[in-house]
Amino acid sequence: MDGIIAMLPAPIQKLSTHLDFRGQRVAETTYHVILTISGIIAFFVGYWTQQLSHSMYIIMASALFTALIILPPWPFLFRKNPIVWQTPNAEEKETKKTQ
Repeated sequence: MDGIIAMLPAPIQKLSTHLDFRGQRVAETTYHVILTISGIIAFFVGYWTQQLSHSMYIIMASALFTALIILPPWPFLFRKNPIVWQTPNAEEKETKKTQ
């Protein structure tokens, strides 16, 4: 993965791509809600117009809309609660160096 990231332009390499655990939950919930509601709407529109293609267009548009919302790690949605990692002990550092 590092090799792929190294091939990207420098400004793109600097973008942060991490999500926190609560952000993952928000992303998944948002994904489910949008696609479920759009599926229901698509079913009724397709039934009302008697065109399967209308239903498919609505589903594809909602999938694209959902991807635009979910895939980028927006800091105001998915990175509100950063993970705080513990610092390693000095003893652990020494044992790793000797091994």
